[in-house]
Amino acid sequence: MTFDIITLSEDEIKALQTIQLKLLRTAQQKKNELEHKLAAELAEYRRLCYSNCMQSSAVYEQVAAELTAECEYKIEILREQLIFNMSLKEPTGDGDTGDDGNDNSGYLVDYELSYLERYTAVRDYYMTIEDPNERLALYGADTVAQKYLDSYYNTLYNYLASFTRG
Repeated sequence: MTFDIITLSEDEIKALQTIQLKLLRTAQQKKNELEHKLAAELAEYRRLCYSNCMQSSAVYEQVAAELTAECEYKIEILREQLIFNMSLKEPTGDGDTGDDGNDNSGYLVDYELSYLERYTAVRDYYMTIEDPNERLALYGADTVAQKYLDSYYNTLYNYLASFTRG
């Protein structure tokens, strides 16, 4: 995949942590989708102009400029969010990682997901741990999940606890 949402050298891409690479891929896919949607809208609008005998009108250029500006605005928002989210995983000077000390969460923390999608992602990650007692202990110590899942945290805790022999 070609990454052009932000400028990174090949060495910089290779040095990215897994979570950062996932963020980069997701942002690049969203950018590509926005550009594809823009191209489709412009092609459709051009066909409409031709079918209404307006091909020499300046209306197409005005609409194209507006749609392009809107697309570029959305891409800039994606770019800023990507840079911010990637910086959260980089160590700051004081030993803080920017994510409450849990670098190894194993699941992608994406606040754009619905709570049900977040719940599913975290549940699927913890279900990969075979020992139910270890799974529950690790989940209980996961402070990122507490903030990320909010009220769903206790629901998932009870679900994971149902697999332990008490």
